[in-house]
Amino acid sequence: MRKNDKLKNFTNYKMDSEVYKLRRKVINLIYELKNEGLQLPRIDVRIGENKNCNVLGTAKLHGNIIWITKKAVVKSENYLRNVVYHELLHTIYGCEHDEKCPIMCSSLNKVISKNKCLQIFKNYYKKYNNIKQMEVAWNLRAEKNII
Repeated sequence: MRKNDKLKNFTNYKMDSEVYKLRRKVINLIYELKNEGLQLPRIDVRIGENKNCNVLGTAKLHGNIIWITKKAVVKSENYLRNVVYHELLHTIYGCEHDEKCPIMCSSLNKVISKNKCLQIFKNYYKKYNNIKQMEVAWNLRAEKNII
């Protein structure tokens, strides 16, 4: 088990067959992205409830762990996809909220389709992976200049 897998305002459910099914729904959405050819890190998934009943999910920025509420999981698949993709962008890339982006707004005002979710996630993926590639190239160039 990873360190810091608990949150102050979130109660993790103990794993049983019902929680496993809920968690599996979230993991399936992560694999949906991987099946699109996106190379994502391993993500830890916790299911439970938040003390703030309006919270649907939480993520540790750059921590590769997300907490999703049962309330979010039992909604429609598109609803859950919107929540999971939002939390993945927080935990993988450290994205902040963006009220102009339907996935990254601070609250889920309108559920968007699977195709639209995939398109937006892929745009973030390309943006942040291009930044990483540029940083690697810059570091290699800097190393060559030093030596």
